[in-house]
Order: sequence, then structure tokens, then C-alpha cells
Amino acid sequence: MIIRERNEDFVMIKQHDHAQVSKKLYQQLHEYLYPLDYNSSIEYAIAQHDCGWIPFDEVPFWDDKDNSPFSFTNYPIEPKTVLYKYGIEVVEERDSYAALLCSEHYTRFLENNSNEMAKQFVQKEKARQKNLKAKLSVTEELFSSHYEILQFFDNLSLYICLNEPGTTKKKEHHFFKKGIHLPSTFTDDKTLNPIWENTETIELGEDLFTTPVSINVKQRKVLKKEIIAKGLQMAYSQAKTENMSIGINNI
Repeated sequence: MIIRERNEDFVMIKQHDHAQVSKKLYQQLHEYLYPLDYNSSIEYAIAQHDCGWIPFDEVPFWDDKDNSPFSFTNYPIEPKTVLYKYGIEVVEERDSYAALLCSEHYTRFLENNSNEMAKQFVQKEKARQKNLKAKLSVTEELFSSHYEILQFFDNLSLYICLNEPGTTKKKEHHFFKKGIHLPSTFTDDKTLNPIWENTETIELGEDLFTTPVSINVKQRKVLKKEIIAKGLQMAYSQAKTENMSIGINNI
């Protein structure tokens, strides 16, 4: 779950819904920026990279330490390894290369974690990656360039979801203080620094998309008073799903 806390409520966005924003953005790329190899697999990986969260985000849990719902950033490691593994296996049933990309994505999150389950997860995923790479005969250079694309669209969608619409650069989420690194296949060692022009429009400062992009982000605003009265799970289930409309311009 992606969480934005405000005075009266929590804005809650499902991980898989955020991934669909990533997919929509990828689909609007200029044709000359699309990778020539494995394009459909890359798109599938982008769209499904958080599918393991689907059943978990249906029933959010409360973090009594931080007095807020658990988000993807502080979700306990043990169930996180379970949902990561589940998501990779779901993707692998349809597309081995997409699964390889998703495995790399999750492994990077946990490879320096000292938790025993995290260590076991990384070890098993490294073995999976080795087997998949041997079967697919993909070079490390090509794979790395494709992973950068997945990582970029994950980050760009997170930029939209984690920041309150219209936020200033000074108040942006700390993930994006140094911008978003662009894939090497797009440009040489360059960083994207998007700006919220207003509460409905983002300017990228780079010519990435064929036309201005319009996206809808599904979210629920869960009132804190409702959580106190009914508990998080009931308050969340009764909150209406809204569409946050955002326009994205190249420059």
C-alpha cells in the first residue's frame, strides 16, 4: 500500500493500481525510445511488478508503532518476502523474462537486509535468476538496460502517488530529492526532475512521451475518525474509491 498521511485522513493507493499507472506511462513513450528486444515482456513486467501485493492490499494492517497503516516502505519483512515470491511466480507462469525483471526488482530491495527470511529470499531468487538467464540466453548488458526501464517507470509512478498534488520541490517526498535517474537507453547519465505545475499537472522537463499524458490514479481517502470508530479494515473497506486525474506534459 502507498500511503499519504494528511491532517484528517490517510490517502491509500494499492500497489497494483500504482503499477497500472507505470504501464500507462510506458505505453506513451516515443517509439524510438522503446527497446527493440523483449518489449512485450518489459511492458508486462512493468504492469505486474507489484501483483504480489494484490491480496495483501485488500486487507491493510495497522502499524501501532507509527500509528498509521503499514505502507510498502515499512511493511514487515517476513510477509513481504512471501508476497514478493508469490508475485514473481505469478508473473513467471506467463512470461519468464518479465519474471526475471521482477525478481531482480525485489531482490535489490532486500539484498542488504540482515533478516534471515530476507537472506533466504535473496539466495533463492539469485538461483532463479541464474536459471532463467541461462534459459533465455540474455546478456547482462541487455538485461541491465531493460531493468533500468522497469525501475524508471516504477519511480515515476511513485513520484505521482507519493507526493500530494501540487507539492513544491522543497516539500517533495524524500525519495525524489535528487530526481529520477533516466534509463541509459534514453539518454547518457541524466536525471529527470519533474515539477508539479499545479494540483492537476506535472511537467517532466524531458521529451519522453508522444503527447501529453492523462492518467487516473485510483485511491481511497480513509478518515482517521472512521479508523478510530471502526478499525482500519472496516474504515478502508467502506471508503469510496476515487480517481485522481493527473496530466503529464513533457516540457
